[in-house]
Amino acid sequence: MVGIAFAGATGGTAVPSATPPTPPPATAPPQGGPNGGTNPSAPTGGPVQVFARSPYPPSAHGWVFPLYPLARVAARSWWSLDQGVDLGGNANQCGPRLQELAVANGTIVHEGLDGFGSSAPVLLLESGPDRGRYIYYGHAAPALVPVGAHVSAGQPIADVGCGTVGISSAPHLELGMEPLGTTNPQEMPAVGETSRETFSDLVAAYRAAAAAMKARAEAARAHRHSTAAGH
Repeated sequence: MVGIAFAGATGGTAVPSATPPTPPPATAPPQGGPNGGTNPSAPTGGPVQVFARSPYPPSAHGWVFPLYPLARVAARSWWSLDQGVDLGGNANQCGPRLQELAVANGTIVHEGLDGFGSSAPVLLLESGPDRGRYIYYGHAAPALVPVGAHVSAGQPIADVGCGTVGISSAPHLELGMEPLGTTNPQEMPAVGETSRETFSDLVAAYRAAAAAMKARAEAARAHRHSTAAGH
């Protein structure tokens, strides 16, 4: 079972600081489908356009998991709920070592939110069942795409901010969904208003990402064994 806790509404809780074995340097997400390609099993609300180098597929909920690489993401038992969902990297991973991805295709309509830092992107979703909703990425720094940019699911849009970014106690991402019907991209949800809905979408996206990474690793092992047997 995934542990859920409600944190304060001032930037969330810290992620674990214990230092695991040092991971390899971050690399660009692996090659995926064609740029702007669509997911044939996309849910209603418009097809999901998958970024050419998205490391993960969309889940059945229509979201791509928003942190890459998955190996550096803190365990789900450390995720917590307040206005959005706080999640981050193991051992306080941040900067280019832990990138933030667009959960679905849409447009960056604003950057910078009170309490969440001057680079916090707000993404207006244009696909999936949450089409028309605003998604905010709190405590990001720097933003990697400008306001007005159209992005596809799985495209890097920011790094997890290092140090204190907005009101925060450790590097992490607070990802939240603004209330249904919101027309102001700076209107934040109340604590608990949309966080459980966001959490459900994130868990589905996490499972889809983990399954894809496992399948990719198994395919690589099979290829190595096949190559070794051929010699």
